[in-house]
Amino acid sequence: MDITQIVNDATETQVKTVLAQLLSQYLNPAFGALPKTEVELMMLNALGQLGAINAEPQVYELVSKLRVSRAKARGLIYNRELRQSSSGDLDRKVKTLLKRPLLQKDGELFVLEVDNPLVAEHLRAKVQQLGYVSDGSFSPSLIKLGLEAICALIEALLSDAEIRQVKAALIAAGAPDTSFNGVLKATLKKLAYKLAADSGEALMSKAAELMGPLIDAGIAALTSKARELFSPE
Repeated sequence: MDITQIVNDATETQVKTVLAQLLSQYLNPAFGALPKTEVELMMLNALGQLGAINAEPQVYELVSKLRVSRAKARGLIYNRELRQSSSGDLDRKVKTLLKRPLLQKDGELFVLEVDNPLVAEHLRAKVQQLGYVSDGSFSPSLIKLGLEAICALIEALLSDAEIRQVKAALIAAGAPDTSFNGVLKATLKKLAYKLAADSGEALMSKAAELMGPLIDAGIAALTSKARELFSPE
C-alpha cells in the first residue's frame, strides 16, 4: 500500500478532515489513553475515508493490503461492525447474502458465503431463534442452511405486506396455494430442480435471478422469473 500516493490522490479537504478526526479521537479522553483496538479501528476508518480500502472491506482485502493474518482481519471487521451496525443494518446485510445462495443436495441445502464475522454471528442467532440450526463447521465464512431454515429466515426478514405480495406472485406463477412457508419451499425446490445441471458461479448467478426479487419483494421481476420457473418443461 503506497500511503504517499493515496494521500496525494486525496483532496486537501479529505486529508484535513481525516487528520482532524484522528487527532481529536486520539486525544479523547486523554493522550494515549485509548486501547490498542480502538486506535487500530481509528486507523482503519481513516484508510477507508481516504479510499485506501473499501468502506466495507472483505477479509482478503485487509490481509493483502494491511499484511495481517486472516484472524486479525476478521477481528478488525468484527470490532468495526460491532460499533457501527444496528440490528436493522445486520438484517439488511443478511438479506443481501440470501440473494446469492449456492444450492446443494437437490435444493435441500443452501450455502451462504459470509465474510463478515458479525453478520455471520447475527445470521446464526436469527436461525437459532427460529428453531433451526446452521452448519459452519467446514469454514467460518461458509454457513449451510437446510431448506426449512432458509425459508423460515426469509419469512422472518420480510414484512407482512411483502409476504402477502410475494406469496400472491408465486401462486399466480404456478406455486401451490398453501402457507407462505409452503409456497416458498415449493419455489426453492423447483429452482433447485431447474438448476440441477449447473454448478458454481453459473448456478449462483441463475439462482440470484429469482432470489434477488424474492428477497427485495420486487414483484414485477419476481412474477416474470417465477413464471419461467413454473412453466412446463
